[in-house]
Amino acid sequence: MKVLSWNVQGAFPYYTPIERIENQIQYIRESAEYPDIIALNEVNRFRRDMWVDELTDLGYTELVHTLDWAEELGESDVPPHQDFNHVNGNLTAVHKSSHVHSLTRLSPSIRNGPWDGADLKDWDTNMPEKILHATVELADSTLDIWNVRAVPGSMHGEEKIKILNNTYNRIRRGCQSPCLLTGDFNAPDRELADGTLIPWRNDQGGDIADKWVTAERNILRGLEDNGMVDVFREQHGYGDLDILDVSHATQTDDPLAVPPADVEGKRFDHLIASHDLHPEACWYDHDGFRCSDHAPLIAELRPES
Repeated sequence: MKVLSWNVQGAFPYYTPIERIENQIQYIRESAEYPDIIALNEVNRFRRDMWVDELTDLGYTELVHTLDWAEELGESDVPPHQDFNHVNGNLTAVHKSSHVHSLTRLSPSIRNGPWDGADLKDWDTNMPEKILHATVELADSTLDIWNVRAVPGSMHGEEKIKILNNTYNRIRRGCQSPCLLTGDFNAPDRELADGTLIPWRNDQGGDIADKWVTAERNILRGLEDNGMVDVFREQHGYGDLDILDVSHATQTDDPLAVPPADVEGKRFDHLIASHDLHPEACWYDHDGFRCSDHAPLIAELRPES
C-alpha cells in the first residue's frame, strides 16, 4: 500500500495558479504512479472543483475533504473568524485500483465518544478544516486516517497548539490500531543527530511556550505508547543521510539546483503509522519541489491481509 502526503501550497494567493495544480496532478500520475492513498494539505477551496474533477479522472473515485468547512468559516464574520482567511483545507482520496475501500469522512463530536470522565473533550480549535479524520476498510480491519495541517504559530498563535492537541488527544483516547497520522505539522524546529527533538519556543519561558513544546513533542513522539512510529526516522535514523531529509526548503533558495542530500530546511511533513501497518519504505521526493514549496512524503506499507 503506497501512501502520499503532500502540502500542495494552496494558501496564497487566494486562487492557486491552475498551472501549479496541473503539474501536481501530473506528478501524482507520472512520478508517484497513483498512490493507493493520497493526503493533501493546503488545498485551495477556490479550486475545489478542479481538484475533485482532476483526481476523479485519475481514478480517485473515493474522496473526502474539509473544503466545505473552510468555505463556510471563510464567509463568517463571527469572531474570531474574521482573523483567519480559511482559504484552504485538507483532502484525502483512495484510488479505485487499491485494495483499500469504503473511504468515510468522520465529523468531530463532543457529545459522543470515549470521553466519559475526561476533563476535556478535545475539539476546541477555530480551524477545524485543518483536521480531516476518515476511515478506510482493509481486508480484515478498519484503518483510521488523520490528515492534519498545523498552521504556523507566528501567524495564528495558539491555534497551532489546539490543532496538535486535538489530534493527539483524539488519537490517544479514541483510535484503535491500525492508525495513520500524516500531514504538515509545522514542527519541529530541528532534530539533532542523536535523535533529540527541538520544538519551537523550547528556549522561551512561560505557560504558552511550555504548552507549545508539549504539543509538538506529543504529536511527534507521544503516540509511541499507542504502537505508532515516525516511519521516516524508523527507516533511516538520524544524522547525515544520503537522501532528502527535509520537506520544506526554508534555507535553500532553489532546492532543485542542488542534490537532495544538500537541501536545507525543516522536516515539517510526517507520517506516523501503527507498527502493524508494517512500514517498508519512506522518503521525501525531491522532484516534488518542481510544483510545491514542500516535498511529497511517500511511504510503502504492508498491512496484514
